[in-house]
Amino acid sequence: MTKTPVDELLINEPRIDAKPLYEILNMCSRGYKIFRTIYVAVQTGLFDILDEPKTSEEISRELGVNVKLACKICDVLCDLGLLNKVKGAYRNTELSSLYLKRDSLLSQINVIESLNEEFKVWNSLNAALKGKPTPINEELFFEKRVPSLASEMLCGELQRTVRIIAELPEFKRARKLLDLGGGHGLYAIAFTKLNRRLKAYVFDLPRVLKCTRRYIEMFDAERVEVIPGDFFKDDIGAEYDIVFLSYIPGGKNPSLIPKIHSSLKTGGLFINKQVFYHDGEGSKDPLLDIGWNILSFQGMRKADRIYSFKGDVPFEGYIELLKRYFSVIKVVDASQFSRLTISGAKSPLDPKMIIAKKRS
Repeated sequence: MTKTPVDELLINEPRIDAKPLYEILNMCSRGYKIFRTIYVAVQTGLFDILDEPKTSEEISRELGVNVKLACKICDVLCDLGLLNKVKGAYRNTELSSLYLKRDSLLSQINVIESLNEEFKVWNSLNAALKGKPTPINEELFFEKRVPSLASEMLCGELQRTVRIIAELPEFKRARKLLDLGGGHGLYAIAFTKLNRRLKAYVFDLPRVLKCTRRYIEMFDAERVEVIPGDFFKDDIGAEYDIVFLSYIPGGKNPSLIPKIHSSLKTGGLFINKQVFYHDGEGSKDPLLDIGWNILSFQGMRKADRIYSFKGDVPFEGYIELLKRYFSVIKVVDASQFSRLTISGAKSPLDPKMIIAKKRS
């Protein structure tokens, strides 16, 4: 009896093993399930009650959750190093107490919430692929992102950045600083803590500044004020000793250079920390680029690489334009202290911090 192709399918194994595909799919499945476990633990307040050891029965009573499922979730969190289990009772690790409790100043719950929202955005990838990216108001987008960005910055990048700048002689003499597109305002707040004679201004969109004001109040920053506006359209002020930018949209746009130059005193510093691209260089992580292109801003035109916009220039061209107005003092490789990716690896992006002085 002659075997048909269907018969062959039942009898002979495929010529290519499916194992590599299933390894990828299992990685995706496991990663998402782990995230959901952490997310639900945070949402239910599990980490908030485990600075002292508790059994699964005690956790169930206190949180009003299923005891058997709570036990399984705690066991997973133990495997991840987020809980310890001793004599049948669960307790936070130092990592969880510092970063996963709501009352911790270093709580990363905003980052977890932001990541959950990002997963929802990726459901629109099919529409974006067909030329219909999801439109979003950029002011609303940045307002929602500010708490997450603030939490990330507090994990080390802000402190390392501020320490480098605080060593500059010009910073020690500065009396007036502008944090342009400053969002959370944590840089401005930190600068005023290190220079007691400094007054700082955070310039950003009006809705974003609602978050800024909360951080100013939280850190009792008496010498930090806010200026609402669009820095591409509106006046940004004058007579600054320092203008500081960090990861702002359009931060690599040449049109801002003369505007910032005019706002500074002679000898003032322009400090710009951005993700720069080099001539002819593509992005090092296409997944980041995909996420960047799912959404489209209503008032700003994105370029195709993450954190890039129409009108941006590559690093080499930006430096040349900057030299028309400023003396470049130093270029710091910010990848050594830039924020981590969600995976915990160093960012595949190439942030640099340029320190330049206004010529007389």
